[in-house]
Amino acid sequence: MRILFTRTRIGIDVPTYAYRLFVPFGEISLERQALIAMQSDYGLGAGLLARLPDVIAPVAHLEAAPGLEKHEFAKRIDAVADRVGAILLCAAFPEMREPTMPFRLEVPTAPANARLFGEAHNLSGRYETLSHGLSALTPKILGLRMERDR
Repeated sequence: MRILFTRTRIGIDVPTYAYRLFVPFGEISLERQALIAMQSDYGLGAGLLARLPDVIAPVAHLEAAPGLEKHEFAKRIDAVADRVGAILLCAAFPEMREPTMPFRLEVPTAPANARLFGEAHNLSGRYETLSHGLSALTPKILGLRMERDR
């Protein structure tokens, strides 16, 4: 599964950055694509991109009607996606050493904005597996291979 990693400077005086990762829609099933409410390229010009929680969530969750139960489960999915995302982002960007994906991160070295692609094992619908093995996950276990010269 192809993954897009981004580092974008969002602060001026104190260099702060947004670290994000997305999965191109072409990497996920048409069924999953149709169930993802937020369909955007997030201003990256890379075609439609999915957020990691929408990729790892069970299809049954994406199909479920809105409600408190769905909201509570979504919070658990988000927490797992934040940890998995941080594991992958740390491998792509060595200065990003947070245990979960930060909303905003101060980086004194002020690196340039970056957009990198990598490959990992298929993460579609893998919430249960990922949540049970979360403490042991590494980039290698997730099958991460960074693409070069992009």
